[in-house]
This record gives sequence, C-alpha cells and structure tokens, in this order.
Amino acid sequence: MADAVQYSPFGVRFSEAIANLKGKLPEATLAWDSLAGPVHGKVFTVAGATTASLAADIHGSLVQALTDGATITQFRKDFDATVQRHGWAYNGKRGWRTQLIFSTNMRSAHMAGRWQQLVANAGNRPYLQYRTAGDARVRPQHRQWNGRIYPISDAFWSTHYPPNGWGCRCTVRAYSQADLADKNLQVSEPFVVKTRNVINRDGVLSDQVPVGIDPGWDHNVGQSWLTPELALGAKLARLPRELQGWVVDKTISAAYQAAMSSNWQAFREAVKASGKPQSETQIVGFLDSATLGGLARAVPGLELESTAVAVFDNRTTHLVGTHKVASNPLSVWPTAWVDALPVELRNYRAVLWDQIDQVLVVVPQGAFPAAPGAAKNAPQRLGKIVLRPNVQTKQGPALSVVSLGSAEPGNLLDRNRYQLLVGQVK
Repeated sequence: MADAVQYSPFGVRFSEAIANLKGKLPEATLAWDSLAGPVHGKVFTVAGATTASLAADIHGSLVQALTDGATITQFRKDFDATVQRHGWAYNGKRGWRTQLIFSTNMRSAHMAGRWQQLVANAGNRPYLQYRTAGDARVRPQHRQWNGRIYPISDAFWSTHYPPNGWGCRCTVRAYSQADLADKNLQVSEPFVVKTRNVINRDGVLSDQVPVGIDPGWDHNVGQSWLTPELALGAKLARLPRELQGWVVDKTISAAYQAAMSSNWQAFREAVKASGKPQSETQIVGFLDSATLGGLARAVPGLELESTAVAVFDNRTTHLVGTHKVASNPLSVWPTAWVDALPVELRNYRAVLWDQIDQVLVVVPQGAFPAAPGAAKNAPQRLGKIVLRPNVQTKQGPALSVVSLGSAEPGNLLDRNRYQLLVGQVK
C-alpha cells in the first residue's frame, strides 16, 4: 500500500481500519474518561450517550462513513437524524461535537489499522519514526518527539504511538535497516518517560499519564485493538498500586468483559486446534480494588508483581476437568462456566486467601447442580477458581489460574486454612 494511502487520516478505505472501528462494541457512558484508555480499543463510547442504542447508531454512522470514504458532511446528516430519533440533548455546539466524534474515531481507526500493517511488515521494516504535522499547531512535547526512531518492539510505542491526545495529527513512518543507512539515520537514545498525575473533577487522583499525552490516550490504539488484555495489563502495571484496583473497578465494562470472554474462547480453540502448547498465555481478568485491599490487610508481606490473571495454554484442557470425570465428577465445571471465566472472575461471591497453599481462591456466583440421586438436604457445591500469584509469563508476571473446581461452603469456612478477603461464602 502506498504511503499516501497509509498515512492519509480521512476519506481513505483500507480493511484494517474498517475492521477496527466495526469490531468495537457500543456501550453507554456518561463520560469518555470513565474507561481506561486501552478499553477504547474494543469499546465504542460517546460522552453523554447514556443508552447503548444511541451509541450503536452513532457507531453505525461512523462505520458507514469509513467504509464509504464519506466526509464529515454526510456524517453530520446522519448524526442529526440520530439525535432527533433518540431525543438526545448533548453538550456543546453541533459543529464542535460532530468534528470531535468524527475526527477522533477516524484517526484512531486509521492508526490502529496502520499498526496492524506495521506489525505484519515488521520483518522488512522493523523501525518506526515519530512524525508530527510540522506546523505551528503541533504541541511542544510532540514536537520534541518528532524524528525519534525506535524498533517497533520498543516500549516507547506502547505509550507514544499516535494519536496521543485530542486532535493529535502525529503519525509514524516505517524504515528498514537499509533505509536508515541510506538516509544516515540512527536509532534514538532510550526514552525516559516522565509522568504526571491526573486529578479528576472531585479532586481525587484518578490516573497517571506520560507528560505530553492526554489522559485516556496513553496507549497504543493498535495494541489495544489486537491484544486488548495485554494493553490494559501494561497500563495497570505502569500505575501506582493504589490506582490499579480503582481503574479496574471503573473501567471493566460489560462490553469489555464480552470481548475478553470472546478472546478467551478463541484462545482455547486455537490451543485445541494446534495441539502444541507453546507456553503462551491469555489474560482473563484483573484483580479489583476490594480484592487488592483485602489481600493487603490479610497478607501484608505479599508483594504482587501484577494484578492480571492469566491462563497458560498447557492448562486449557486441564481446566475443563475431563480428567476428573471418573474420580471426582462433582468438581468438573460446566462448559458454559469455563467459557465465561472472565465474567466469573469479575462477578464473584467471595475471594479468600488459602494460607496453606499460598493462593487466592475466587468463589463465583451460582452453584453446581445437585448430583443425580443426591439427598434433598445435601449441601450445595460452589465453584472455586485457584490463582497463584507472581507467575512469570512471556508477557511478564501475572496471577496464574491453577485449577477450576468446587467445594462445599463449610470447607471454605475453615478459618484455620482460609482468610476471607471480600464477600461472603454461603
């Protein structure tokens, strides 16, 4: 694809950009920054669009505009019809609001699609150069980054791949080793990231972002699309520990959970099809603030290296529990529960600390069906997800899902073994 097609932000059709925007899940929200930046890679929101149907209609108009190569003029006509149909009283003037929605989503989609192209061609052109629009409107910090060159795998691109804020027009250009030699270019010195605290409207510390990047834009839009769980995990790892659980609480939306569940199922199918585990992992969730707070109180000496929860590919078949059918059938999870593991981790009834095995035990909602022929007064069995902290993966440390099983409530109430961190076991 020619450079003019790759770099032009609007009015250009290419499949990766269309796939990015089309693949997002519309969701209602009061404010754009109610979700962490990486979540926007999979979730479509418009500030103040308080119903999913309203967000879906605006999303549909943008997808159509990108697919047709339409201008903002056509989008504004569709926007007016949507506003009238839903009776939406939005904030701001029509021209400003439509320009913001249109330009933000078009530029993000194009740069996300561009990232997929860059990754696919990294074997030939493994170096990226940061480039600004080169005019007086360029922000001072972005101007300082202009011309910097790093390998596509460098951590710089996880936070500084454009767009890096509202209205940011920066882009990147790819080079081969031969290109660098021909143009007498060199890889830049390692970049030292300086951060600033973000204080929300209530005067509370709500985020931490690199200097020069707007809140919510401190992520790579392409990585947040292709590997959303890894992108969010990287974002959380950069935050102070006191912010990590709070960001998870506010940002893991229903739509994002649906995306994680879909990716988890696809991961399992891929492992099953290949039959050759390669020590790859899939992130299926993140610890929330209640669990982190309870763990800090109960086990103050435990230093978590990550709050991400991952499953190794060589455990996917084991977790289904077919090996337990003969010896312990009551511990075999229903397939629907396994499929919904990201949801089960999030919507738990209780979380405990196993003092003997030094693992977390998450007890999801619901109960196992009674065994055939069981007495009416037989105790119900609850699901049990066992997580081992600080396990090293190819993507860094994580809590590893060791097993899925079941237990009677009475066993989980054994205070000599379990410390209740949050919730209730009943």
